[in-house]
Amino acid sequence: MLLTTPPDLGERIRQLRRARGFSQAQLADRAKCNRKTIIDLEAGENVAMYTVFRVISALGMALEVVDKRIDLKSLADLVEHDE
Repeated sequence: MLLTTPPDLGERIRQLRRARGFSQAQLADRAKCNRKTIIDLEAGENVAMYTVFRVISALGMALEVVDKRIDLKSLADLVEHDE
């Protein structure tokens, strides 16, 4: 799933939290922050990056940064397979 905005990230955090059965308070406790921070994060508000990483880790997840540009090697491999 490609997330491109803070609200997208916040919605994904909310989905993951609910899927794991955590309340906002439980996630905050696991991430060593307060519930208001989780509320802000889920709303796409400005939250410190260190906190974002602690929350993601508390959910058992990791963050990957990807290049949105076309991957020319993958495109070339696709063309080769079609020939």
